[in-house]
Amino acid sequence: MVVVGVSGILASLEARGALTGVATRLLAYKAEQMQDYVYSEWELLTELGLDGSPEYRESMEASVQSYAASLLRSESEQIIAADSDGEIVMSVGLGGSDPGASISLGDSVEIEPGWSEIEVGGQDRVAVAFSFEPFGWTVAVTELESAFFSDVEAIQRNHAAILTVSLLAGIAVISLFVGYIIRPMEALAGTIQYVSSSNDLSSRAAVTYSDEVGALAEYFNGMLDSLESSYRELEQRTESERNARKTALEREEETLLLLGRISEYRDQETSEHLDRVGTLCSALSRLLGQCAREQTIIHRSSQLHDIGKIAIPDAILRKPGTLTEDEYEQMKLHTAYGYNLLKDAESIYLRHAATIARTHHEKWDGTGYPDCLAGENIPLSGRIVGLVDVFDALTSSRPYKRAWSAEEAREHILEQRGKHFDPLLVDIFNDNFEMLRQLVKR
Repeated sequence: MVVVGVSGILASLEARGALTGVATRLLAYKAEQMQDYVYSEWELLTELGLDGSPEYRESMEASVQSYAASLLRSESEQIIAADSDGEIVMSVGLGGSDPGASISLGDSVEIEPGWSEIEVGGQDRVAVAFSFEPFGWTVAVTELESAFFSDVEAIQRNHAAILTVSLLAGIAVISLFVGYIIRPMEALAGTIQYVSSSNDLSSRAAVTYSDEVGALAEYFNGMLDSLESSYRELEQRTESERNARKTALEREEETLLLLGRISEYRDQETSEHLDRVGTLCSALSRLLGQCAREQTIIHRSSQLHDIGKIAIPDAILRKPGTLTEDEYEQMKLHTAYGYNLLKDAESIYLRHAATIARTHHEKWDGTGYPDCLAGENIPLSGRIVGLVDVFDALTSSRPYKRAWSAEEAREHILEQRGKHFDPLLVDIFNDNFEMLRQLVKR
């Protein structure tokens, strides 16, 4: 029934398009013939030097009207010409210039060259027009719109009648079998809908008849058996993968902590320093608006900022007094050592740690080391760790210095705003100082 309906509609549309195309091409052909004739007549007058003679121009107009009448084949066709003001100066129907035609001289019409639909003399017409510049005319071959589409409408009516009969016959045939088919189909559809809405793969469709619907129900049940088995297997694999990822993450975090403690152990510091640096860096990252993932990364990777110190000799690393200039230059190499140690790692934590290890001693004004980076050319992670590391170092005691108070360290960081430290980070640090200090205490 659907096929019949679609076929009828498509056939109707195809017929309409074909007939309309033929009619349009015929109308356009007549317009082309008219245009060729008009211009050939005018060229003849021009070649004879008679184009300025009013008598010959009138004669040409009469010749044009006569030729126009020869092109017409039905009473619905009419050839008109309008001047530049849109006033009709020529109207030709069957039998030549017809004073009794529906289109009269002096009527107004809006018409442009090419194909158009116009209203003239109270009638809707289709037209193909061209410009005849010597007379200032727009000449149009027209036909009543109702006549132009009459064959198309007849075909559509016939197709509509055929389609109606076909639909009624289809409905009658279907109604004979609906009772036999509909009940098992409804039962199968209900089972499918239940499984879809509840995700209960244990449900099965009832097999009522050993026909096509019954075979479909059996196939559906077999599909549910397969899906249920696959779903259980997928759940087991997912759980195994989840546990494996969790274990791998725990091992990676444990490795990061151990690596950080190696560097702190040689530097005579404590693991609490790592915890404080990670905590403060994560808090600053959050205050900057970074996402939870970025906060976790800087928390873990910042703890390896001094990993390069494992390559610094003990005589320099553990010296209680002030370092000489040469010793200080060697100490500065720990940034490059740490970067080279971590840069080729696959872990996202270690890759970020490599960047931090190299850049956490850079300064905002470009006087830091090892690359003398300045401003935002210093990676954000390096700027954050640089500020936090200085704050924690100042507030921690060392064999060669006393621990500063938190307020003293705060004043030093404010003094270095725009010099050592990123001004934005300093402002955020200062605005949230009490919260950060309580966070470290906890």
